[in-house]
Amino acid sequence: MRYRACWISDLHLGSKKAETELIYSFLKKNEFDALYLNGDIIDIWRWKQAGLLKAKNTQEHINVVQRLLKLAKKDTPIHLTIGNHDEFLMHFLGDNDAARDFGQINLAERVEHTTADGKRYLILHGHQFDLVTRTAPWLSKLGDRGYETLIWINRIVNRIRRRLGLRYWSLSKFIKLKVKKATMIIGNFEESALHYAKDHGYDGIICGHIHNPEIKVHDDGPDYLNSGCWTDLANCNALVERMDGSIDLIHWNGTDEVILKSTDPNRGETYLPTIYELGSMPEDKLKRQRQVSVPADEVLLGL
Repeated sequence: MRYRACWISDLHLGSKKAETELIYSFLKKNEFDALYLNGDIIDIWRWKQAGLLKAKNTQEHINVVQRLLKLAKKDTPIHLTIGNHDEFLMHFLGDNDAARDFGQINLAERVEHTTADGKRYLILHGHQFDLVTRTAPWLSKLGDRGYETLIWINRIVNRIRRRLGLRYWSLSKFIKLKVKKATMIIGNFEESALHYAKDHGYDGIICGHIHNPEIKVHDDGPDYLNSGCWTDLANCNALVERMDGSIDLIHWNGTDEVILKSTDPNRGETYLPTIYELGSMPEDKLKRQRQVSVPADEVLLGL
């Protein structure tokens, strides 16, 4: 598949939670007129883990980096925006934190993108709107430890579920959708991002950071888009721009894209439910959904 533009974030390379095989297959099997790496690409907070990985796992992380460098060598413009986990990259910016080019790789704190249909999007990682990250970084790092523990527990739980013949289930996504405090934090983050985009005259804003993939189109203001993360099999998301300027939120299963949401209202009928939504559907509705899109269901359920 060829995309006019693509946004991925929160790869967390160098940490145990990175889904490196899926990241590599996505970069290998698709082509990009422009690729945006929207923060937390290399997880410096977990860099010590890189030395503890098995040789095979270490090579998978290296393969992803090599693939990105190969894309840049083949003249694919790559825009690398800086997140809180790879904040060390701020030292490589120009004077007054100006963007700097390293061959085909542009390093910046934030960039702009204009779609084929003329919409202007602001692209930045999003930790700038996270009050905890800005005012209490120690608490943010503590929260990251907790998130990593959730990922570890989730993998153990799903090994057991596979042996029992049950489908994949995401503990972290369940908490984000069910715990009131978590939903409030996500809501406040989205509101802050939209407020900033509106004040600066953008048609939309594209973030990462909170690992919650989303597209929200507003008639009376800028659009909010989040590219999710690549640390949970339930996500492994990207935002992709089609040649007509529309942007889709997709899930990557290793071989194909699955469209989850879109900025194009005419694509609404092709909307496919998320893993969580499938798990919470009544059985009769779930059966109807499977009848109209069995392959997509199999992808999302991890069958």
